[in-house]
Amino acid sequence: METTDLTILETIRRTLAQVAGVKMARLVRREERVEVPLSRYAAAIVEPDGTETLAWPDVPVGAYRLLRWRVEVLDRALPGTRAFEALAAIAAACRAALTGDLSLGGLAEDGPPLPDRGDLAPSVGATRIGPARLGQAAPGAPTAILFDGATGYWAQGMTGAATLDDESLFVSGPHAVEVRSPVRRVADLAFNGLSGGLVLDLGEGPREIVQRGVLSASSDTGLATLEAAIESFIDGRVYPLTTPDGGEYPNCRLERFERVGPVLVGVRWHQPYRITYRQMAR
Repeated sequence: METTDLTILETIRRTLAQVAGVKMARLVRREERVEVPLSRYAAAIVEPDGTETLAWPDVPVGAYRLLRWRVEVLDRALPGTRAFEALAAIAAACRAALTGDLSLGGLAEDGPPLPDRGDLAPSVGATRIGPARLGQAAPGAPTAILFDGATGYWAQGMTGAATLDDESLFVSGPHAVEVRSPVRRVADLAFNGLSGGLVLDLGEGPREIVQRGVLSASSDTGLATLEAAIESFIDGRVYPLTTPDGGEYPNCRLERFERVGPVLVGVRWHQPYRITYRQMAR
């Protein structure tokens, strides 16, 4: 477990400790048995639940580390009693406290969606939280209300950004540029009595360059402004394109700007996209 992971877990514990009604908040190891003094209920327990590395679909840039965790809120309460209602209210307050600080004090950042954990929301949020559920209590053990969560941050970011006509339009999110091979233009001719064919070399033709990435902004208005700035280059003219690794490609015409799926909202607004350029001449 990384130092940032431990810092995030401790931040979650401190947030839960400030919730009204929580008399003890504790960070434990995974599947560690917890003994809570009877005088200290209700208790909030934070348990790490593994990590994984994510990337945006079709954008093999950067490494997003997602730390999964689980919170248990414990008390001596039976379903249907006032004590259980009080426990449920405390658990809801714990969940709301974490939901209200989606960036966990600036430690976390929005990241790629989790395809196999659709119960967590928001799908790309810095902190994603699932619904509360009643745990299975052993005889004599306290009643537990649980909810899962995940908090992530970019462990490895981009090292460069593409520019179009020296404009930094793409720095808000990860992106990758695929420069495809140029096309050689030829004309195949045939004549009566000619064995085989005659090939006329018409020179080098244009080549396609494809950029895939994610645009991010602090608001929907900011995202729309960024998209409009990119679309303004769809004017039939050619511009110099610089790739994130510093490659320079003059005479590029922006042909298509495609939004890949809906806008995704976490702490910020995110739009996956695909851009197709055509380099008319080298």
